[in-house]
Amino acid sequence: MKKLVLATCSIFSALLLSNQANSASFDCGKAATWVEKTICSTPELSKLDEAMAKKYKQNLASAADYEDSKSYKNGVIANQQLWLNFQRNTCKDVKCLIREYKEYLEEATYHDWDDELNHSDLPSKNAFGNFFKNFKISIYNVDGKGKYTLQDATDSLSINSVNDRPNISVVEAELFFDNLHVCGIEESVATWSQNHWVIMDSNGSEEAELRLYPAPYKNKNQLLLKDIGYHFSSGRCGVRGYFDGILLER
Repeated sequence: MKKLVLATCSIFSALLLSNQANSASFDCGKAATWVEKTICSTPELSKLDEAMAKKYKQNLASAADYEDSKSYKNGVIANQQLWLNFQRNTCKDVKCLIREYKEYLEEATYHDWDDELNHSDLPSKNAFGNFFKNFKISIYNVDGKGKYTLQDATDSLSINSVNDRPNISVVEAELFFDNLHVCGIEESVATWSQNHWVIMDSNGSEEAELRLYPAPYKNKNQLLLKDIGYHFSSGRCGVRGYFDGILLER
């Protein structure tokens, strides 16, 4: 009888461990990074990861509803890679991971930064400096012929340190949009929140929030701009400005 009980317990334990090892959207037996191991060992994060994967698959499936389905699908894949690299994988604790997952799933904003940050939470030197992007921009009727032409343009953004305030920076930027519409960010104070800078604007009863996520990407130090709720760019630049998803190289 004792052998039977022990055998039953062993089988139950093995099944339980097997379920735990695969509770996330990926095989936890192959988890290699701190983020992956933390997701697998934290039940709440495992459930959030499964929900994230489900939403991602739904977004891919919805591509069929669009006329240019291939382009839409490629956009969904690209946005997912940016979220993983710049937002999720730059977290250093469970609280940060939960915030990023919940915002991904619920499209809600969670403010949880603190002036009293640990030394390991402070921004690295790669979170400061000058960032840019060279690209072609569309201009209409530049020669009076009623046609669109392409012209070289450069988005630029600088993150400047503040003496004795390692979690504070001053951000300045010049960004170009269609028809050479220019939008600037002039001496805006940004606060560090473990894996990103955040600039806050008050727009009547609404708060506008622009986040700047620095991270290595494709063998370069880059910066991803996230306009939470798309309120920041509209308040600063009007309807022609669109900051969300801009990627700059350091």
